Order: sequence, then C-alpha cells, then structure tokens
Amino acid sequence: MKKNKINKKVCLVYSTGGHYYELTQCLKGIILKDAYHVTFFSKKIKLKDKIYFIKHPNRNIINLFLNFLQSLFIILIERPKIIISTGADVAAMTFILGKILLKTKNIFIESIGNMDKPTLTGRICYKFSDLFIIQFKSLKKTYPKAKLAKGIIS
Repeated sequence: MKKNKINKKVCLVYSTGGHYYELTQCLKGIILKDAYHVTFFSKKIKLKDKIYFIKHPNRNIINLFLNFLQSLFIILIERPKIIISTGADVAAMTFILGKILLKTKNIFIESIGNMDKPTLTGRICYKFSDLFIIQFKSLKKTYPKAKLAKGIIS
C-alpha cells in the first residue's frame, strides 16, 4: 500500500473512544510529518505524539468557556494548517477557532454512530469545514455539500 505524506502541521481533535478509533482508521496509509492531538483526558489515551488535554464541555457553560480558552491557547501556540476531526463536542471550538483565526483547512468526518441523525457537533462544524465526509447517504439532506465515504469507516 502506498503511503501518502502530509508535510503541513496537522491538528487531530477528537473525543476518546469511538471517535478516536474512527480517526485512526481514516488516517491509515497517511504519514503526518508534524501533527499533534487535542482531546480530553482519558487513561485510554496512550500516545507518544504531542497531545493536549482540554476540558470536555459536556453541554456545561463553564466547561465550554474553559474549553474555548484552552483551544484558543493551543491554536495560537501550534498554528496548524489543517485540522481533522471525527467529533465530538470537545472538537468544535478548536475547529471554529482554527478556521476564523488561522484560515485552516478543516476536515470533518461525521461519526458512524449516527446513521440517520446528524450530530450537534457535525451541524456546527459543517459550517467551518472545507471537506465534510458522511458515511450514510441519508445525511445528504442535512449536509448537501458533504462527500459520501466509499464504505463504512471501521
């Protein structure tokens, strides 16, 4: 299998568990020369790569504000050119700030866990995405400019 290389700084932002797993599956065969991760703290995450742990918003206004401040700090320090995310809510602020402040190229992959119902994070990030990938044709109604994946990402 041919390996593709991305030589620009990449931010990988995701929730732990299934969102992280989906992202790793999407990136198979791609070599990232300069990447860092953004997620919330979990004992499950064991990476050798650079990683930032930020506050999980959990639909709580105080947590959302802390997530905003942490995301802002990381975006300004790291200055990525590309942001890739599979969600969930922990990713939204990084996605938005990257696009507004740095004009990043944003790629969002809507989670397989939502066959017919768009996620809140997906609906927010769609507006800030350069490439938005869905895994089910039924989501085209909500995301008309989205690209349909050629199969399920698992």
